Amino acid sequence: MESIINKTIQQIRQHYGLAGGILVAVKDGKCILKHCFGEADVEKHRPVDEKTIFQIASCSKAFTTMIAGQLCDEGKMTWDTPVKQLMPDFAMVDRYAEEHVTPRDMACHRTGLCRHDVMRTFVREDRADLVRRIAYFPPAFGFREKYSYQNQMYVALGHLCERLTGQTWEELLTERIGKPLGMDMYFRGHCDIWSMNAAFPYAQRDGKLIAVGEVQGQASNPCGGLYTNADSLEQWLYALCNRGELNGQRIISEKGFAELIKPNVVIPGRSAHPEELQKAYALAWITAVYKGRPVVYHSGSTDGFNSMVGFFPEENAAYALSVNTVDTPAYNCFSYLLRDILLDDVQEDYSFLIDHYRRSVNLGPDYTEEEKVELPLSEEEAKAFCGSFWNPGYGTLEFVYENEHLRLKYGLMDQEFQRISEKKFVAFESMDTRTFRASFNEDGAISMRLSTDAVCPILFEKVR
Repeated sequence: MESIINKTIQQIRQHYGLAGGILVAVKDGKCILKHCFGEADVEKHRPVDEKTIFQIASCSKAFTTMIAGQLCDEGKMTWDTPVKQLMPDFAMVDRYAEEHVTPRDMACHRTGLCRHDVMRTFVREDRADLVRRIAYFPPAFGFREKYSYQNQMYVALGHLCERLTGQTWEELLTERIGKPLGMDMYFRGHCDIWSMNAAFPYAQRDGKLIAVGEVQGQASNPCGGLYTNADSLEQWLYALCNRGELNGQRIISEKGFAELIKPNVVIPGRSAHPEELQKAYALAWITAVYKGRPVVYHSGSTDGFNSMVGFFPEENAAYALSVNTVDTPAYNCFSYLLRDILLDDVQEDYSFLIDHYRRSVNLGPDYTEEEKVELPLSEEEAKAFCGSFWNPGYGTLEFVYENEHLRLKYGLMDQEFQRISEKKFVAFESMDTRTFRASFNEDGAISMRLSTDAVCPILFEKVR
C-alpha cells in the first residue's frame, strides 16, 4: 500500500511540483491508512504530520448541509420551504426564482446562476453583504433548468442557518459537529492559521512551486472556508460511514442523513476514470457508481489547496485527502487510489490519470484563435481604458496601465490583461482555467466576463 502511494507521488512530481499532503482511509470502524507526506512549508522544510492544518475547500459544503439537515430535524426549516419565507429579504433578479427557490435548490446548484467567484476577493468580511449582492446577478440559465455549480448560494445557505439560530456558521460547525466528533476546526478570518502548524498554499508552474496568497475572507466560509487535519478528518469519515453517528452520539437523524446523499440533479459529462458512471449532485455531495459500487464524494479547490472526501455507503468505508498545491493531478490520482485501497482492487499504476490531466490541460484555456495574438498598447491609448468602473453587484473595479499592459485591480485580484483588438482584452487566470474578457463600449462602460463559466457578461459603468 505504501509503495504504490510513494510511486504515485513520485510520478506526479516527475511532471508537476507537489509540496505535501494528507491521505486518510477508514474501513469497518478502523483507520487502515493515514499517510502524511511532503512539506507544509517548503522554504523552512517543515514536514506534514497528522496535526498539520489543511484547507479542505469545497468539502466544507457538506458541513453546511449537515447543519441545515440538523435544522430540518429540529423543525426550523425544510429542504423544500421557499427561502423567501425563511429569510424575507432574500432577493434575486429572476422574481419567480426569488419566490420559489428552496434550500434544496441552493444546495444542489439548480438556481439558474453561474459562478461569480471573483467577487469573493472583494467582499471578504461581511457575509450578509455577499448574500445581498445575489440580487444583482443575472440568471445564466432557467430556474431548475440544469446543474450549474455555484458558490454564492452556499454562502446564502450558511447565512440562512445563522438567521434561523442566532449563531454564526463557525459557531454552528464547532458546537454541532466539531465538539461531538472531536474534530479540530479552524476558519478563515477567525484565527492566525499561518502562525500554527499549517500547510502553506502553493501552485505549480512548469514543475516549480510558487507561494499563493489567500484571496478570500471569512464572508465566504460556508462554501469553502474550513481548515482541519488528518486526525480530525478520520473522525468525520467514521461519522459518514455511520450515517451521522459516532461513539453513540448522533449529529443528524438517519432520515436526515439519507436526504443529504439523495441525488437531485444529473451532472453532465464524463469522469476522469472510465469506471466512474452515473454522476449526480445531492446536497453538497456527488453521487456516482464506481466499479459497480455506489460512491458519494466531493472535491475542493481554492487558494493553493485541492481536497477530496468520499465514502462507499454500502461498504462501511471512506477516504479523505488534501494537498497544498493546485494545478496538479494529485487529488484525482489519490482519490481513485484510495477508493481502490478500500475496495481491495489496487492497480499497479495510476499514471493514466496523470496523462488524462495533461491532455485536459493541453486543451488550453477557453480562448479563440483571435485571442492568441496580443496587440501593443501604448500609454496614450491606455488612457481611454483606465479608470474606475462600477456594478451594483460587484462594486468598483479599476483598470490601470502598468508595464505596457492594462491591469485589473479588484479586491485582492491583480490581473494582467492582453489587448486582442481595438477595444477587447483578455486575461488568462492560469494554464488550466478559463479566460476573463473585457470589452469597452463606445460610452466607456465595460462588458466583463469575470466568472469562469459566465454565460451573461456583467456591465460596469465608468465612474471616473
